[in-house]
Formats: sequence, C-alpha cells, structure tokens
Amino acid sequence: MRKFTWGAASAVLTVGVLTGCSSAADKETSASAPASPSASVSAPASAPAVKGAGKSDAWKKADTRIGDAGTACELPISFEAVKAWKPTGLSREDGELLGKFSGHTTFRGACELDAKPAGNIGFIRVWTADNMTDKSPRQVLEAFMSEEKRASDQKFSDVKAGELPAAEVVYKVKTVLADEPKEERALAVTTPKGVTVVHLGGFDTQEHQEMLPAYEQAKKTVRLAS
Repeated sequence: MRKFTWGAASAVLTVGVLTGCSSAADKETSASAPASPSASVSAPASAPAVKGAGKSDAWKKADTRIGDAGTACELPISFEAVKAWKPTGLSREDGELLGKFSGHTTFRGACELDAKPAGNIGFIRVWTADNMTDKSPRQVLEAFMSEEKRASDQKFSDVKAGELPAAEVVYKVKTVLADEPKEERALAVTTPKGVTVVHLGGFDTQEHQEMLPAYEQAKKTVRLAS
C-alpha cells in the first residue's frame, strides 16, 4: 500500500495553476509565491478566495461534518468526513475553472477532501450545480458522466445517501499513467438548494479501494445541509 508523509497543497487554483483532475490520476501541481523582500527563500502560495480558510482543524483529530453553514465547505448537503481527510472549499470562480479544466462544464467544484494527510493519494471531490434541481439523481449523474469522456464499464444504481434518494455509478477510466483502467465512482443527490455529486477517484484501483471507506462514510451520513 502506498503511504506518504509529505504534504502538498490542495488541488485548488493557485495563480492560475490547477492540480490534476480525477481523470488525470488525481495528481497535483503546486505553485510557489514570490519571496517577500525580507525572506531568503520563497514562501508557498496560498490558494485565493478559498471558502472556509482558517476554520477549525478538527479534521486532523476526528471525523468532522462538512457542508453545513460555517463549515469548511458549504454545500446543498452535509456529510461526515473521516479523520485526517483535509476539507477545502473552493470559491465559485475557482470551482468553475476546475470544472472547465476537467471537462465538467455543467458543474463546478465546490469542495475537496484531500487524502494525503491520511496517507493516500487522491481526493473526494464534491461538485454542485444550481440549474438541475428539477432533475432526478439518476439524470444528474448521467449528465455528470456524459462529461467523463474516458469512462467505460459504467454501472448505475439507485441508492440512498443517508435517508435521501440518490444515484451511484461505478466505472473505469483509462489513463496514460496506469497500465490498466482504474476504478472510480460517483454519487448524485438532488435537493431544492441545488444538486451535489460526490466523486472518488484515486491514482489507481488499489488506491481507490483504500480510500473507499471515506467515501462510504460520506455516503451513509448525508443529510440536507443546515
């Protein structure tokens, strides 16, 4: 199992640089800020306009709920993020640019849960859209998957996210960094406040499976955000 002790910046935009999207093996690109006049080395750049910056670091010590007002990510739904998965909210502008970069132009990135502090490569990424509240979870998920151009072997199912109706898909993605297609999955929920897609990628299928408990925790604890 792949374990890492190094830290890295979130896959948010920094000075116009995006980290890799899920279809690019969830790799990150980090940007460095210019050194201050009094500094002898460059200081790392912080992501601009990130919602929830400076919030509690409770995620380092225990499971923590995100999605509600005042949390690191404010979403149409809320759910429990497992210990050591670092949540970061994206500004609307950054989320739309992430969507454009990754091909999900119907949706925008709203939140990222970074698995590296927990020892894995990858993210749970949360996508939202405002104009699809009349769609069923299955229709929302089909729209999301229509923008996953390298997806194959898609298996859809109707499920529950917490007590809410939801749709889920498990599929394969071929990337240039792996010898065989890797497994990914996504979950869609429709609410009056907007639709939400929770996506789990990973560097490869092994990494995906190692991160799956965090995704399942999110899935079973979903409720409408307050």
